[in-house]
Amino acid sequence: MRKDFFSPLLRILTVVSILAGCQKLALDELEIAERTSEYAFPVFSTRIGLKDLMLKVLKDSVGGDTIVINPDQTMTLFYSGNVAEKPASDIFRFFNFPEVPVPINDTFYPYPFNTLDSVYIRRVDVASGTLNLVVNNARNQPITGTFYILQMSKNGQPFSVPFLVPPRQTFISPPIPLKGYTLTSDNNRLEFRYEAYLPDGTRIKIDEVLPGIAGIGILIQGFTASYMEGYWGYSEYPLTRDTIDIDINQTNLKGNVKVKNPKVTMTITNSWGFPTRGVVKYLSFIGRDGKEYKLNSTVFFGDSIDFNYPSWAAGEVGQTKETHVVLDSTNSNIAEIFNAQPIRLIYEVAGISNARKDPSIVGFLTDKSTIALRMKVELLLEGSAQNFDAEQTLDANFGQVVDFDTSRIEAVEFKIATENNTPVGAALQLYFLDVQGRILDSLFTQTPPPFVVKSPPVDANGITVGSARAETFAPMNVARFNRIRQATSMRLNAAFTTAQEGQVPVKLLANQSIALRMGLKVKMRLGGKP
Repeated sequence: MRKDFFSPLLRILTVVSILAGCQKLALDELEIAERTSEYAFPVFSTRIGLKDLMLKVLKDSVGGDTIVINPDQTMTLFYSGNVAEKPASDIFRFFNFPEVPVPINDTFYPYPFNTLDSVYIRRVDVASGTLNLVVNNARNQPITGTFYILQMSKNGQPFSVPFLVPPRQTFISPPIPLKGYTLTSDNNRLEFRYEAYLPDGTRIKIDEVLPGIAGIGILIQGFTASYMEGYWGYSEYPLTRDTIDIDINQTNLKGNVKVKNPKVTMTITNSWGFPTRGVVKYLSFIGRDGKEYKLNSTVFFGDSIDFNYPSWAAGEVGQTKETHVVLDSTNSNIAEIFNAQPIRLIYEVAGISNARKDPSIVGFLTDKSTIALRMKVELLLEGSAQNFDAEQTLDANFGQVVDFDTSRIEAVEFKIATENNTPVGAALQLYFLDVQGRILDSLFTQTPPPFVVKSPPVDANGITVGSARAETFAPMNVARFNRIRQATSMRLNAAFTTAQEGQVPVKLLANQSIALRMGLKVKMRLGGKP
């Protein structure tokens, strides 16, 4: 809330010269006549809206924060971490074909999927990839034949590659696109088969290149799937670990603060098409005192919760489901934690597929299936505070007053007038600083400084009733004023306290504001001898 309150300082609104009567005086009489005039200067006049104040505070604070103005004009402050997204492809990698040709050791050769334990894949729609067939002919006769993948078809036609290999040569097929093919299996494997014939029709097995090294093989590259269907078994895998920075003060405020009804919401967005259970491995807050405050809640079942998911049986392929977990004062110790003024939330969540181990559940994944997790801290701007300190530095420019003849100044007085319909009052002290930042003097001499901004009463809901007006005067002798008018900057210290001396929760509303005016009155002696 940086604002140059003193930029209009010392613009003279009125100069009142009190002359003695209407009679005409001679010049020599005028020189010796003494009279007093008062000069009034506006220092600043501003209205501080709570909505604008909070938006400005957010701009200067940590990222990921948002203020929402509710229909009843209450304001809610949200802190949120980055969305932690886990694509299914990061966890389930079933087709990691080698970078060298897969040897086909017999005319019928089963090739198992690379799956996790208890995972069974029954259908795969291929999104990309190519296949090269390599056949080595060690004989003195040509070989003809066809290679098949029995579980792979396109438009009702099984996958096949014919080949003709001249004597003592090697056949390498051009890359064959696999996009659009569908793999089906009931035993977690592909089955390769080939038929090879000599010119006289004799069916043969392709000879080995070397002992133990097959003479036929396939090279599959760039294989991806757009859809997979089956049973996803029982397994645990990491989902995310993240940290959210929190600052319920955001301006290095000090003092006692109590937040009413804080809330933490965990939102899981899930397009994995099978049951997944989230397990909270770690969820703690770090307080301003450096201590760890562990969250305790009845929401989780053994520190876990089942995520909603799109169902294959219900025809929800491609849909996304959300799960919301709300932690508040009714189901957790979250209020106690926030009244310790936490500065950080750290959480770690893992996932378990098919935690109930029901093999009858058919699940699916697509190439776009993800689980995304977001943690959000929600604070309704409602609570109480006592002696909540804030500090700001303002520019100072005393303009023409710097040139006033100190010997003719008789009195100086500052006046602060406030009108406040917010439930927050404040004691203010203003320090005048020189160019090196050293304190020249203060506005008020008493300790603690006066309560300049008065707060109006509040009703049973913590909402202010009417507004409160206050005027505060700060007289200053000539010697002190002579020091402070050399100031180049000012440091404003404020100690905020909510209504009823911070003993009851109050609500901050977006349409509430504080009007604050400050003026300077200088009384000077005119005429007479210098």
